[in-house]
Amino acid sequence: MRIRTNVRQRHVICATLLALAGGAACAQSSVTLYGELDAGLAYVNNVGDHALYKLTSGVIDGSYWGLQGTEDLGGGAKAIFRLERGYSVATGEGFNDHPFYVGLGTETLGTLTLGHQYDSIHDYFAPFTLTGGTGGTAFAHPFDNDNANNSFLAANSVKYTSANYGGFSFGGLYGFSNAAGQFANNRAYSVGANYSNGPFNAGAAYLHNNGRGNTTGGAYEPMNLPGADSTVFPAIVQRQNTFGVGTSFAIGEFTLAGAFSRSINSGVINADTGDAESSIALNNYEINGVYQLTPAIALAGMYVYTNGGGAHWHQGALQADYLLSKRTDVYLESIYQRASSGAPAVINTNDPATGRNQLMIATGIRHRF
Repeated sequence: MRIRTNVRQRHVICATLLALAGGAACAQSSVTLYGELDAGLAYVNNVGDHALYKLTSGVIDGSYWGLQGTEDLGGGAKAIFRLERGYSVATGEGFNDHPFYVGLGTETLGTLTLGHQYDSIHDYFAPFTLTGGTGGTAFAHPFDNDNANNSFLAANSVKYTSANYGGFSFGGLYGFSNAAGQFANNRAYSVGANYSNGPFNAGAAYLHNNGRGNTTGGAYEPMNLPGADSTVFPAIVQRQNTFGVGTSFAIGEFTLAGAFSRSINSGVINADTGDAESSIALNNYEINGVYQLTPAIALAGMYVYTNGGGAHWHQGALQADYLLSKRTDVYLESIYQRASSGAPAVINTNDPATGRNQLMIATGIRHRF
């Protein structure tokens, strides 16, 4: 039977326990409701050989709501949890693209969490890309092939995140297949580290998958990869290795960053048709900068070159963001992508273009609560 108590009753109980324990303190806990809404308008010049005008949701950040909380366990230890749910402001559709986890942590030893979580690419590499920072969703590398935009989270995962030791931090994650007799079928693991010293920051991460997308209950879902005749298909990958390194340096109000990643995919199967596809390794070279022009105005830009599988992509983007208040801002951004002949041009959040070029111009408003 569950016993419910009001605030006054809890205070009485705590005081009684304190007296009985001779000075032992009752655990302190907190729960926070938070989230973000991102919606706007966009023009895309080439989607299936037609111009597209649309209401957007999450061009920078995916809209979501969440609950997170802690409970003091004493001795510097605490229990933590986080529950988030993504959704489309435009349609109301829900998305399973945010974390759910519970765990334990201390300020000196770090945290251990279990659930549906971001991998080490997100934690230690993505912050040096513009898609993992102020640029957001539409600034992802082609097909988000390195998961810098965290298109996928690891299910069934156990994750460790260290404390900060003189500017150095590290972590790792293991995602179970959750399949009897198939321990390595759709399992994953990742590791990463970061070092920060004043204006200088650097990080590196590695992610490995076995049988990605082979099962519906494993660590990861299928990913998108480029196919023949300018197509994009959902790919089951029997062996995937992704690694990335990045660095940034702040000079006054300007931060310059560079990032390199490589995603190697072998044993590729078309999830729609079951046909075998060619293995492909994709390399991403990015340089980006963010300038805080005034306390309310931030300007950002990037250039990314991606190559692999006999094709290449050039992508450039600009963004201006203006704070109306501490919680609300408006933005304007433009992304242009040009693919080599026979390769699909597709800016993240859009369908592929007919031809080698795609341009997106978007404006929107974000509110955080």
